[in-house]
Amino acid sequence: MKRLRFLIIAVLILVQQHSWAGQLHVAVASNFASTLEQLAAAFKSEFGHDLIISSGSTGQLFAQIKQGAPFDVYMAADVKRPQLLLDEGLATGLQIYARGQLVLLVNQQAGFNCQSALSSIELKYLSIANPDLAPYGLAAKQYLDNSQLWERLSDQIVMGENVSQAMHMVASGNATAGLVAQSLLVNHQSTADQCHWLVPQDTYKPINQAMVLLKHSKQVHLYNEFMRFIQSKQALDLIRKNGYLVEFES
Repeated sequence: MKRLRFLIIAVLILVQQHSWAGQLHVAVASNFASTLEQLAAAFKSEFGHDLIISSGSTGQLFAQIKQGAPFDVYMAADVKRPQLLLDEGLATGLQIYARGQLVLLVNQQAGFNCQSALSSIELKYLSIANPDLAPYGLAAKQYLDNSQLWERLSDQIVMGENVSQAMHMVASGNATAGLVAQSLLVNHQSTADQCHWLVPQDTYKPINQAMVLLKHSKQVHLYNEFMRFIQSKQALDLIRKNGYLVEFES
């Protein structure tokens, strides 16, 4: 009888836990998509909730949200667009979750290295994300402007809609070099003829990445749980491992 009672209680607990499980639809900037997939697995393991992930450029996702896309959460690669949604009454609960880093990835087949790539006459194409859509593209433009290279390299610059596309251009060899997100190099198997150089942070504005809950979402409780999880040591260590700064490290 006691064994039966124990089994009934165990089943009721499992049913109750299942009834609490939910789904949070997250629109995330492409640079953070791989990291979010790892976080999603840990979040589900700990809380039982699923993250449904849609990725794209920060600007593209912002436009989709303005047109009524049914996302619950917006994880941008900047603070500007989440703040705009906040100002317009379309979002709440803004939180900065990471700071990105800009890196130069170079294919050295042309006979130059990271130190000489951007000044070499052999540089054919430099890939960056579109500065109007992607914060990493804006950071790349700021660095090139501050280095007096933007106008000189204007004919060689090719743009992807987001930083993942810019990364693909250089990784595939279609671009000689690329200014991309450090996080994208974490899972990139660099070849012997590739080098990378971390761009000094004082040459571009900080790439603070913020998230918000969209006002039309019915998942306030899940968002609050996810925010608490993002602030946990487990999550911060994973974010840091993926090439980001957290808690405004320098």
